[in-house]
Amino acid sequence: MKVAVIGGGFSGLIFSLKLLEAGVDVTLFEEHEVVGYPPHCTGLVSRRVLGFIGAPAFKSIVSSFDSITLSNGRSRVTLRVRGGVFKLERVKLERLMLEEALSRGLKAFMGVAVKRVSPRGVVEYGDSRIFDSIVVADGYHGLIHRSLGVGYFNPPVYGVNIEYGMVTGSRRVTVVFDSSISRGFFSWLVEMDHGVLAGLGARNPKLLARGLRVLEGKFGLRHRMLAYGGPVITGPPAETLSIGRVHVVGDAGGLNKPLTGGGLYPNSLAASLAKRMILEGVDVNTALSKSLNTVSSMLRKQYKLAKAILEGGVIERILDLLAGEEVGEAVGSVDYDHYEEIPSLAVRRAFWKTVKIGVRTIVENPALLPRIALAILP
Repeated sequence: MKVAVIGGGFSGLIFSLKLLEAGVDVTLFEEHEVVGYPPHCTGLVSRRVLGFIGAPAFKSIVSSFDSITLSNGRSRVTLRVRGGVFKLERVKLERLMLEEALSRGLKAFMGVAVKRVSPRGVVEYGDSRIFDSIVVADGYHGLIHRSLGVGYFNPPVYGVNIEYGMVTGSRRVTVVFDSSISRGFFSWLVEMDHGVLAGLGARNPKLLARGLRVLEGKFGLRHRMLAYGGPVITGPPAETLSIGRVHVVGDAGGLNKPLTGGGLYPNSLAASLAKRMILEGVDVNTALSKSLNTVSSMLRKQYKLAKAILEGGVIERILDLLAGEEVGEAVGSVDYDHYEEIPSLAVRRAFWKTVKIGVRTIVENPALLPRIALAILP
């Protein structure tokens, strides 16, 4: 079986690697001469994702954390993360992924822009070739999936990351749900031994500059060194991810965690599921379609909860519930890839307070009733 992968970002590379590991003949088309540029992702992943990616991920770790702190401007809650959280250098990661794929037999057309693909497996890029399957990973703004009418088309959140040349003396990840900084999303602060990475997201990109100034003021951030960002996809994933022999992945398909917009876990999972099915004898197109549908279904369930958490002040009230311990003391543990455990943790710790907060929120905004129910039930 011969598969074409359109796009050499993380999603295109992880599908290339997993298909190669399954014994598939893979050809990658990337319009740029190098991979990894421009960077736009914070690069925080779980140990599970390290395992999915393999050696390139372990070689790209620049810092690690055993907990994450959530704040709403009033309360701060520290949660242990099972297996830890790891900060990866994204440019290095994608370069190493490409090198490993090439060592496994990948055929790479770098600096080659694909003009068109068809559901029958045709790839046009100056020349024209037919493939048994095509994986389209051309990003949110990509023209290939848009020309087919398949993939994610909803408005994104816009995110920005800033690297600062300062050292705080701490090593921690803080996520801030504070509407004075970021409305309808959140901001983040990653403190490492060698510097600080901070950022935020907003539906309206015009609000990013103001939110960034507030964030810098609250945390005393200084010495800006590098800025990057782009669209953050918060779902839900596209209704249709496959058409004929074409399968849309990554930001192009909305395969991202709905609360954070992170795409490394969902796409690593989907690619790994496809690899397993192919090794079990399932044909490539069926394996890709089924794996994408499985991950899409998981993300849709998470999306309902993410909306409940971000809207109506639910997350702020959950954090008030969980607060009260000594600063820095972890109040529980969570899975970094499955944040739906946070409301359940609140229920276990303070059931009647949780119910009281849920009722108060519903009274203030009855339209949130279905989403509140999802957020407070374990």
